[in-house]
Amino acid sequence: MSLRARVVLIVMALAAAAALAGFAAVVVNARVAVRAETLAALDAAEFAVRELARAGAVTDAEALARMLGPRELRHVHVVLPGEIARLSRPRGHDAPDWFVRIVWDGEPARTVPVAGGVVILEPDPRDELAEAWSDAVALAWIAGAALILLLAAVHLAVSRALAPLASFNRALDALSRGERDVDPSTAAVPELAGIGGRIRALDAALSTARRENAELSRVLLDIQDRERRELAREVHDELGPLLFGIRVDAHAISRAAQTGALDGAEASGRADAIAAAAGQIRDISRRILGRLRPMALDHLDLSDVLLDLIDAQRRQHPDIAFSLEVAPGLEGLGEAVDLTVYRIVQEGVLNALRHGHATRVAVTVAPTGPEELAVTVADNGSGFHEGSPLGHGIAGMRERVQALGGELRIGPGTAGGTLVAARLPASTVTNLQEIAG
Repeated sequence: MSLRARVVLIVMALAAAAALAGFAAVVVNARVAVRAETLAALDAAEFAVRELARAGAVTDAEALARMLGPRELRHVHVVLPGEIARLSRPRGHDAPDWFVRIVWDGEPARTVPVAGGVVILEPDPRDELAEAWSDAVALAWIAGAALILLLAAVHLAVSRALAPLASFNRALDALSRGERDVDPSTAAVPELAGIGGRIRALDAALSTARRENAELSRVLLDIQDRERRELAREVHDELGPLLFGIRVDAHAISRAAQTGALDGAEASGRADAIAAAAGQIRDISRRILGRLRPMALDHLDLSDVLLDLIDAQRRQHPDIAFSLEVAPGLEGLGEAVDLTVYRIVQEGVLNALRHGHATRVAVTVAPTGPEELAVTVADNGSGFHEGSPLGHGIAGMRERVQALGGELRIGPGTAGGTLVAARLPASTVTNLQEIAG
């Protein structure tokens, strides 16, 4: 059911309740008025009959009628002794029986002893009831007309009040289609201006998100192209010559074996060259595979893989102090989380060494509670300057963290240098409750 129909139904229900209350008030007033008029007429008729009885003219119907007057005759039937005459005026339009039953409780007839019998005074409130019914009908017509006007006014007011909702729908549809600069109109209803403002804020946020996504896509494409160029260069410049040397040495050994002039020293030298080239190919392959994906994650826990990473950096940079703190029990976080944590630590450490020229690097991986896993890389290098362009590695880190619903912050540390801090939510890291507990 539409909101407009609901409001109209509520107004109709309130109007119906008001009509019932008004009808109840009409009935109460009619009961009081009919009884008061009828009893007053009975009292006047009884007084007149007693006065005529003392004068001995009780059977004079004309004198009694003159004495009673038209009001009393409207509400009283006078039956003289022996039913010689019945004094009453013609009744007007009668009220419905159901209305009579709820308004008039009845009143017994009165008898006045006179010479020659009794005079019976019968109450007859039907004329008064007809007037009350006529008033009730007139009030009902007025109330009905007022209700129709009220419903029309409510319908018009609600329609004008809900008009901005159509503008909101159009604005949201435009946002869903990717359009920009939507401006829903809320001039008709100031109370809806807040919703319109939020839609405009949503439009601005979506525009910002689209720009960020476009920039991120561009950066990721640059990263992919760079990685492919570097892989192609390594394969061509490093693996290619090694494979060519192996092939040359293998052909030389084969030709010497065929001619029977195979010198042992030469064969041993060429075999050693082949073995050395194979070893270099293995090292280069491991380096390439490590850049594509650390293979150790398939066989070792995250803490052991991070320890190997830091140990490798210690061997390459013995003059730099590295520290690693990994909370116990960080197993089973999932491949995506393990790889994200590894890349954050790897990129943070490399940036500290390459760009920050740090002498101390501290890595911490631990849950901050059952709802969040924190990864931090802090150094004492030259620091991170706000507004500096972000490199491909940082863009890749941010993309990974955001894909898991987390947050990445890079800025100056509390003690100088650079702080890389990532937060991964518990919705991604499924067993933090047990680790934090």
